[in-house]
Amino acid sequence: MTLLRRTRTGVLHLHFGVRAGRTVLLRDLQKAPLMIVRPFELPCGTLMVFIVNPMGGVLGGDHSEVRVRVEGGARALVLTQSATRVQPSPDRAAATQDVTLEVAPGGRLEFYPERTIPFAGSAFRQTVLAELGEGAELGLTETLAGGRVRSGESLAFHEYASRMEVRRGGRRVYLDALRLCPGEHTRSPGVWGGGDYLASGVWVGAPQVTDWPAVPGQLATGQAAGGAAWLRAVADCGPGLDAALGAARESLRRQLFGAPPLRVRR
Repeated sequence: MTLLRRTRTGVLHLHFGVRAGRTVLLRDLQKAPLMIVRPFELPCGTLMVFIVNPMGGVLGGDHSEVRVRVEGGARALVLTQSATRVQPSPDRAAATQDVTLEVAPGGRLEFYPERTIPFAGSAFRQTVLAELGEGAELGLTETLAGGRVRSGESLAFHEYASRMEVRRGGRRVYLDALRLCPGEHTRSPGVWGGGDYLASGVWVGAPQVTDWPAVPGQLATGQAAGGAAWLRAVADCGPGLDAALGAARESLRRQLFGAPPLRVRR
């Protein structure tokens, strides 16, 4: 897809560092429709920002570019203010998003966006690439709804594709590629099952996980060949998935980062 076909191109670049012993936002580049709410410091010292898209959704042909850089010693938490609603695309042109995360040795970045909701007839493709220095810490999740489920649009989108890769010290430690084009086999076991909501995640830290979170039939965790902790979850309702994902996330954060629970007020 060329830039000439893109309806909107949003750009957001964030650079976090440490000044006087505190994490601060050193630089931000914003191009509508992407922007941030001013940073908030959490009681634990982590600096939190919300990504905002005031347009209420993304259209076929729209493109978003998000880059986050975290210096050594800094602690950053990046959230989105609301779900990403992918609007119908009559010509099947996909909305696209590229996310690049860079964390220096001794830094920590957590990126937990709200769920993506692909409307009937929509298409969405994204890539997420995280480059970590040795000793850097990362938490990253992705949550997907099958569509506007309560409106009867479950699995009515054209395409959803996401590629998530994490590299540490130049070596790949995690790779997850997902492409869904709903059809007659979408509900087969191992693809989507009977659920309407999916979640995945990856965490990279120094200590080893000894207590792996799990919810039979709903959520599983494990260790990738590269040493990263991974998570997979499926549920038939959004709040149930969010609760299971939140509990597992806090367990992994505590074990890998030695971090206290996140106390976020929206």
